[in-house]
Amino acid sequence: MARDGKLTRDKILLESKALIFEHGFSGTSIDQILEKTGITKGAFFYHFKTKNALAMALIEEFAKADMDKLDKALENTESFKGNALNRLLHFIQEFIDAEKGQNEPPGCLYASYLYEPQQFEPEVLDHIAETMLMWRNVIGKLIREVLKDHKTKYPTDVDSLADHVTVVFEGAFIVSRALNDPDITAKHLHHLKNYLELLFEQSES
Repeated sequence: MARDGKLTRDKILLESKALIFEHGFSGTSIDQILEKTGITKGAFFYHFKTKNALAMALIEEFAKADMDKLDKALENTESFKGNALNRLLHFIQEFIDAEKGQNEPPGCLYASYLYEPQQFEPEVLDHIAETMLMWRNVIGKLIREVLKDHKTKYPTDVDSLADHVTVVFEGAFIVSRALNDPDITAKHLHHLKNYLELLFEQSES
């Protein structure tokens, strides 16, 4: 029974996320979710007492998947630890490779929520902010390692540059969906990788 309950909950989360990407959170009703999932209203409210409870569960799941990707990219670039610039560039390449060959434009639940913040309780928005800060901290640490061996060609604020990586991701997601072109994200990440490579001066041998 518990196993069946998890399947139902997972189905609600999956279909709700798809509806939110299409209609926004305020434009997605519980009735639409019920129609899409084929479950009863009682079953929905068994798993999620309120629509805001659903919103929190969705963002927690989305953020966890996001952090898993971040951790995987760090793990896959461990072998470059002795060359911090190479590690940073290969870190970006991990995401370029992940975005290549996608069948449809990516969706971002962070953006979907932040476009209509009045729909959510503060803890939901706080969770997004915490995730953004995690990205800043991780990428900032990678950049600071590069700065031990390389100067930048232009004055650079590390936290702002780290945030810029997230900005490229989020902006590329929006353009990709607007133009219905799943290849756009990988292309913009490639521009970002080129910029980072050009930004840092080569070490003198």
